[in-house]
Amino acid sequence: MTQAECQAGLQGGFLFYIKSRFSMCSGLQTVQTWKKNGKLVGESTFTLWVMFSVPDPKDRTVKFDYHFTNFKTTGETGASAMKGKTEVDSPHWPSSARKRQSGQIPPTSTFAALRAKPKCTHKVIFDGGQGRGTDDIVAMAYAPYLSTTAPPNWTGEGFVRARVGFLAAQWDSASYLGNRTGDVKKRGGAAFPVSVYLPYSSKSTAAEKAVTAHIKKARTKPGDTKPVNKKKSVPGFDAKHKLHRLYHDVTRRKENRSEAVKACVKYWGKGYSQGKKLECDEYPFAVTYEGCAQPQYETKAAKDNYSAMPLPKNDNSAAGSIIGQFLTKNRIVDGRHKNGEEIDAFLVKLS
Repeated sequence: MTQAECQAGLQGGFLFYIKSRFSMCSGLQTVQTWKKNGKLVGESTFTLWVMFSVPDPKDRTVKFDYHFTNFKTTGETGASAMKGKTEVDSPHWPSSARKRQSGQIPPTSTFAALRAKPKCTHKVIFDGGQGRGTDDIVAMAYAPYLSTTAPPNWTGEGFVRARVGFLAAQWDSASYLGNRTGDVKKRGGAAFPVSVYLPYSSKSTAAEKAVTAHIKKARTKPGDTKPVNKKKSVPGFDAKHKLHRLYHDVTRRKENRSEAVKACVKYWGKGYSQGKKLECDEYPFAVTYEGCAQPQYETKAAKDNYSAMPLPKNDNSAAGSIIGQFLTKNRIVDGRHKNGEEIDAFLVKLS
């Protein structure tokens, strides 16, 4: 991501711009007012942009590019000698994991020095074999802070310590995602575990249009779907009701499918496939923890909170291919630890 892209993405007062699970940014504009003998005599300003990126999802390197811009002064100031200090708070889990770093965060420098050398790159790597669970997950929070300090004999306002941004980065060695072979330390990759949207289209030319229509019906007219449930409210469309990938528990995935097929047989009969022209489609997807069999595994889950219906085989296959590619492309790992703790999630966007 370029600084120009970041700036455009943050227009409108946004704190973050999320381009993808591999590219994000944030920025902070600082403004200082300068005083002498208690009187305002000038003003200075500059901006720090921080671009977070995973250049190669099959590599374990995460980059943090710092870029200082928009240096301006008006009136009389001591800005050239003002110091800017960048610090990073970066706790990680498990705490026993050890990171490797290269490059650097911006060193403490004066306004003039930062203007002369405005760019800096910090790289972080957690080698494989240090994480939690089957997928070897290491998570890290990364929060840069910028402090400004007035030089001697100057007073004013705006000399503060402020957070530039915040993100969570995640490293994994999931065997079902893109991996490099060889040394276990280099296997796997990294991503920013934000909840991106799985896109399904209802356009007449879209191969998955019948599935899209089914999901829309489940969302907007749940009372018209099967199985019957007057309180049905399917997840996947807002931050409080996300979908979580189900990979490792093969039995549970099969149970999700089995429950969906039972519903198709119950409401459309044993011949619902019409000679294999149709397939039983379900939402939420069988490859998620929120699938049809969720109440069998989670006592607090609502029963019959899903929709199943026969749909054309080709549409169903196309939709399955789309979600499979989406999960791999976005490096979405199995969504929960064994204790139920959320690791990763995604949402659905219908057009």
